[in-house]
Amino acid sequence: MELKEGALLTIEEVIKAGLANKWKVAIYGNEKEEIASYDTEGEKALESITSMDGGKVKYRVKSVDEVEKTLSVIREVTWA
Repeated sequence: MELKEGALLTIEEVIKAGLANKWKVAIYGNEKEEIASYDTEGEKALESITSMDGGKVKYRVKSVDEVEKTLSVIREVTWA
């Protein structure tokens, strides 16, 4: 999977990209947030709860740091 800034991913794709490459996955709640969450299992639970309420969660690639092996994404929620 090729990771580019701005790409939209599902939580499964985020997890797969992070675990397959042994990278850290930093999840931000919004563009200006400075402290990231690294809890992908918690994100799966949040996504499940949000989808029950009619929300759709995607993760926009904020940055890919191949040297530090970190994938940073921003959670984006849309409502039907």
